[in-house]
Amino acid sequence: MAEGSTPADNEMAAKIAAEAVPDPGRQIYLDEAKTRIDAALAAEIGLVERLVWFWSNHFCISADKIQSMAGAYEREAIRPYVLGRFADMLQAVESHPAMLFYLDNAASMGPNSIAGINRTRGRNENLAREILELHTLGVRAGYTQDDVIHFANVLTGWTFLPAGDNPDHGGEFTFNRRLHEPGPQKIMDKVYEDTGAEQGRVVLRDLAAHPATATHMATRLARYFIADKPPSELLEKLANPRHGR
Repeated sequence: MAEGSTPADNEMAAKIAAEAVPDPGRQIYLDEAKTRIDAALAAEIGLVERLVWFWSNHFCISADKIQSMAGAYEREAIRPYVLGRFADMLQAVESHPAMLFYLDNAASMGPNSIAGINRTRGRNENLAREILELHTLGVRAGYTQDDVIHFANVLTGWTFLPAGDNPDHGGEFTFNRRLHEPGPQKIMDKVYEDTGAEQGRVVLRDLAAHPATATHMATRLARYFIADKPPSELLEKLANPRHGR
């Protein structure tokens, strides 16, 4: 702190200094935000835009942490799937570089992986826990801490290419076998063999089809579009559409 200055003075000085240096990520974010608002205002069918906003909130990331990718994330992982299958959106969201960076999976490595044996860094459970607790099954849906750990093992190696090393494909998803925890993993009483990146995709397909996921998503959709306390009969029909015919 400079002599005679106050914390407020230093905070203002830091802000001025930050604004003096152009941040390319900020301009990308502002352009993407304008495009998003324009799309909402020009939409002929407002329901589609409401679905985009619902799913972007459900599968949220933080623009504060990954500002330059926030707009691309919604365009690439949310919008193409809002009128399609939940399972397809789930795959796109969880493998998108913005999500992998936001939840610290890009550098997650299995303790017994080639990289993990030689490094002090290790497995990160953030993405696995978020998927189980918020994105699919919901809280108190029968999974355990062991399931979180095993799922986190499955997701090791899910990362993306650095832009500086690969200007043509930087920022794209890639599977790094050197980071991946080898061997089968047991998640919610099912064993998933080590098939590389496909191991994680199979787990996601099973989670998308799980009855708890249907109930969780039916509840969230009904609360968003209808009421904070939607009728139980409606939730049953949404979660089990064949039974509601």
